[in-house]
Amino acid sequence: MKRALAAMAAAGALVLLAGCAGSGGGDEESASELTMWVRPDGSISQALVDEYNATHDTQIKLTVVPGDSYLQKVATAAGSNSLPDLLASDVVYAPNYVDQGLYQDLTDRIEELPFVDSLVPSHLEAASKDGQMYAVPHIVDNSLILYNKDLYVAAGLDPEVPPTSFDEMYEQAKAIRDSAGGDTYGFYFAGNCGGCNLYTLTPYLAAADEPPLMEDGAVANLDTQPMRDVMDLYQRMYEEGIAPTSSANEDGSTWTAGFVSGSIGILPAGSFVMETLRQEADFEWGVAPLPAPDGASSSSFVGGDVIGVTRSSKNIDAAWDFIQWSLSDEAQVDVLAKIGTWPVRVDLADNEYTSKDPRSVEAVEMLADGYTAKSLKTGEIFNESTGPWTQNLRAVIVNGEDSATGSAALQESVQKLLDD
Repeated sequence: MKRALAAMAAAGALVLLAGCAGSGGGDEESASELTMWVRPDGSISQALVDEYNATHDTQIKLTVVPGDSYLQKVATAAGSNSLPDLLASDVVYAPNYVDQGLYQDLTDRIEELPFVDSLVPSHLEAASKDGQMYAVPHIVDNSLILYNKDLYVAAGLDPEVPPTSFDEMYEQAKAIRDSAGGDTYGFYFAGNCGGCNLYTLTPYLAAADEPPLMEDGAVANLDTQPMRDVMDLYQRMYEEGIAPTSSANEDGSTWTAGFVSGSIGILPAGSFVMETLRQEADFEWGVAPLPAPDGASSSSFVGGDVIGVTRSSKNIDAAWDFIQWSLSDEAQVDVLAKIGTWPVRVDLADNEYTSKDPRSVEAVEMLADGYTAKSLKTGEIFNESTGPWTQNLRAVIVNGEDSATGSAALQESVQKLLDD
């Protein structure tokens, strides 16, 4: 998630890709070495590459490109048709890369995988166009509810029953605040972090079958009852002091600190916090999916990266061999799960490593019903501090505007941006 926020801030570099589409890499050549670019991912890709290189004749030359220059480097390479064989992309920008023709069509190869139905569906959808698939999940993380079981017990709540609807979320958060008082609060949110709220608020909408964007991201769907319900809930949490005043200006830099320290009861955040909690939290905690307002369903935003073979590559068979291997049981369990990274196949959610902590299994299982925003303008809409998402959310949640006015204004401003 932290990598996603940084990458979305550089959205302007994507315009350089326009008009860069060219022909593919040409005839297949025998490959003894393949090139691969990734953005910083905590050595996850390095672990995969090291294992692959140790067990295969073809070697992968991995380049980790600094996050703040990744989009620019890809744009420049696309313009000169000098992309690497394998390119990992923030899933948020996969639609842009697919639209610009950076990836080769992998549909037939993907469909032949025996576990294709277990690959994280929202990642496959983000990297698809006109029914064709151009990339597969490479690294995944997901948003979820974190809740402090010790504070639940102190407030007289059942620590094994997290909120499954907005009514329950409000009631439980209020009970914690009323019980604890002082510097302990029932709820926290990042009121000035568009990416954080893309990550944690849009799953509420997806769970209600009213995702914020429709028709491959061309149509806004934000003047809806679920969107108003989200605005109303967060406004109420803020106005009643169930969430601290610091929530209003939280830009993501200290978003999870209060929960990790034990002073927040309920925090919609992400799986990236779980390892920190395992190491640092001195209280019992649990996870839960993000519910639809009425509790009828639940969802989770699936972040991370996809990977595909670029149009510059002349080694599609060799490149696909790496991708196919990276999705195998061996790579997903004995490499990724072993180092604490989620598998990108939901059929491997419960493996010898995740099973050591049932919360990990639960989090991975959420990927099956996950949501990923798909639009050529995701960064402009959701991440920019002056963009329509953040400004209209703040108008309602922080400044007290009514949600009907706020959702209508959000719909109009997002659709205008999509139409430009």
